[in-house]
Amino acid sequence: MSRSEFTLILDRTPTDDDLDALYSAGLDDTTPEYGPRSVPLIHVHRDAESLATAIIGAVREVESVGLSVVGVRSEDLVTLKTIAARTDRTYEGVRRLAGGDRGPGGFPAPTSGDGYALFSWTEVARWFAQHYGMPDPTTEYDRMIAAADHLVRAKRLLGSRAGEFAALAA
Repeated sequence: MSRSEFTLILDRTPTDDDLDALYSAGLDDTTPEYGPRSVPLIHVHRDAESLATAIIGAVREVESVGLSVVGVRSEDLVTLKTIAARTDRTYEGVRRLAGGDRGPGGFPAPTSGDGYALFSWTEVARWFAQHYGMPDPTTEYDRMIAAADHLVRAKRLLGSRAGEFAALAA
C-alpha cells in the first residue's frame, strides 16, 4: 500500500450535512476547501494499492452522498505561452512547432477548439523528449492525474451512456 494524494473538484459547496455524510462514507482522509469565491475541492490523502484505486474509491464515496465530482485537479492543460516557458523556447518558436511550420511535425493537437488553444502538457513533454531529446519532466503520477481528470469529465458529459465508451479507457 502506498499513500496517494490528489484533489477532487466538486459540483457545489458541501453543506455541514454533506461534510458529515462524507466522513461517514469513508472520506475521513480528506480535507475540504471552499469559500465564497473559490471552486469547492476535496483534498484526499489515502492509503491504497494504487493511485487509480484511490481515485475511483474517493469518487464513488463522494457521489454516494449526493455530491458530484466534476474533475480531478490537474496542471495538465497548458497554453503555448506556458509550453514556451517550460521548454525554454520562444512563444513564436513553439507556435510554429504546433502549427507544423517548423520541426519534425506531429506536435500534439490542442484539446480545445476555437480561439484559445489548450494542450496536454504530458503529451507535449513526451513529444519534446522524443523529438528533441529533452528530459520528460512529467511523472507517472502526472499522467494518471491528467487521465483521471479527462475520464471524470467524460463520464459527466456522457451521463448514463458512459458505459458505451468504457472500452476506450481500457
